Amino acid sequence: MKVLLIKPPYTRLKGVGQAPYFPLGLGYVAAVLNQGGFNAGIYHAETPHPGENTALTDADIGFDFRSRSYRRYRQNLQDNDHYIWREVAQTLRDFKPDVVGISVLSVEAASAFKLSRLTKDYSKQCVVVWGGVHPSFLPDDCLKNTEVDFVVRGEGEYVMLELCQLLRQGTPVTPSALSEVHGLSFKDNGRIIHNPARPAIASLDDIPFPDRQNVLYRETIDFKSLGSMIVSRGCPFRCTFCSSRNFWDKKVRLRSPENVIREITFLQDTYGTKHIMFWDDSFTINRKVIEKYCRGIIDSRLKISWKTATRADLIDEELLDLMQKAGCVKLEIGVESGSERIKKMINKDVSNDDILRAFALLRKKGIGSGAFFMAGFPQETLDDLHETFDFMRRLNADELAFNIFDPMPGSSEYDKCIELGLITGTPDWNDFPLWPDAWFVKNIDRQEFDQLVEEIARWLYAYNNSLPVRLRRSRQHVVFLLKNDPAMLLRKTLGYLIRRFKVRRAKTTEQ
Repeated sequence: MKVLLIKPPYTRLKGVGQAPYFPLGLGYVAAVLNQGGFNAGIYHAETPHPGENTALTDADIGFDFRSRSYRRYRQNLQDNDHYIWREVAQTLRDFKPDVVGISVLSVEAASAFKLSRLTKDYSKQCVVVWGGVHPSFLPDDCLKNTEVDFVVRGEGEYVMLELCQLLRQGTPVTPSALSEVHGLSFKDNGRIIHNPARPAIASLDDIPFPDRQNVLYRETIDFKSLGSMIVSRGCPFRCTFCSSRNFWDKKVRLRSPENVIREITFLQDTYGTKHIMFWDDSFTINRKVIEKYCRGIIDSRLKISWKTATRADLIDEELLDLMQKAGCVKLEIGVESGSERIKKMINKDVSNDDILRAFALLRKKGIGSGAFFMAGFPQETLDDLHETFDFMRRLNADELAFNIFDPMPGSSEYDKCIELGLITGTPDWNDFPLWPDAWFVKNIDRQEFDQLVEEIARWLYAYNNSLPVRLRRSRQHVVFLLKNDPAMLLRKTLGYLIRRFKVRRAKTTEQ
């Protein structure tokens, strides 16, 4: 039986391309399915193809272009003749799946609905399964759509395997048989059935490495330049805007150092991977285990550079020394707000002093730094927003990211927005206002909010693209590639120059 696992297009429909990263979640599901005797492929419809005009990232473009790109996304969702939807339809015809699994974030829900309709146009008999964060928290909402047959809630690897094993039998699967698959939601004669939740996978080492071989359009993903990995699942923190704790559980499960080193070695031996992104929410959550990871990389003489994300209160000078020796070139930290009042409200229990200390340490060690900020919380005021802007300028990070708050299902902030009447209990995800249309603030006039947000975003774009900051941001990675892979450094430099040319051309076209 053939299973096609799809990441739906979102930024690509906006005309702004993502970096060619590998979708780890789908890779894990594909690995388990293929190990179980299925023919599973991965279609990352979000990644631009070589030469595609969308091969620009948000970091390359300004606020005004990003605003227009969201309008373009809304238009392209309805354009049945858009080249991405033609590509989706052709991919379905070529692969000929019996089952299509779609991984869905809330921002991608409208695109996923469209993709599901195209799947049913390809074949009414093709089974459509949704998984990921959005359907895990809103399974009823998803299953009310006639094109969605099943929802996998929570960790999806073995739920999907058991479902496909039932479907492979070739006869209609009875509700009684489906009810045995924990973590599955399905329809039975118009009723929506939710099976009991599936216990979390006890040992992450038991899951096979993500399947990177069965990726469609392999040329869109450069495994040599960027390898993707995770070392943990779970989050003990209580940030109100985030659903990670509720999706993965508050208990943090970590892979063994031996298992992690084996995957890094596999990536290097198989693809020649030189740089790795660890996509963990808080990489340094367990200091003793992280120290073992780092010593394992050093002892194995693995020549890699890597970056990850963590909290400002989970690093110190001694740990940074070890991480840098193991190849760490950048740490990204969620700051969220410069207002201590807002941080307290969203349960971001890290003070501005802790954050300033962490970024000063990163500068001292020569490790690249990234800071994530967010604005537009329901309880935010203009004073809070000004404090955030001031703190951005004080931080002196190597890269800044700024987004407007979107209430995401599974977070307590989403529930609060429903209580405050800022969104309905059953929003239409085909028409849900996302950034830059998002506005869920009670205490700021919409026009004042938009003006200040645009001022911040324009300053941030100028800051990120200033020559001193760009040079500072790339120094560690450039030194690593100069020592270990000069040819890749040349390719990346040429790629950067081409992107800058596209940016200028895009700006000229927009004007």
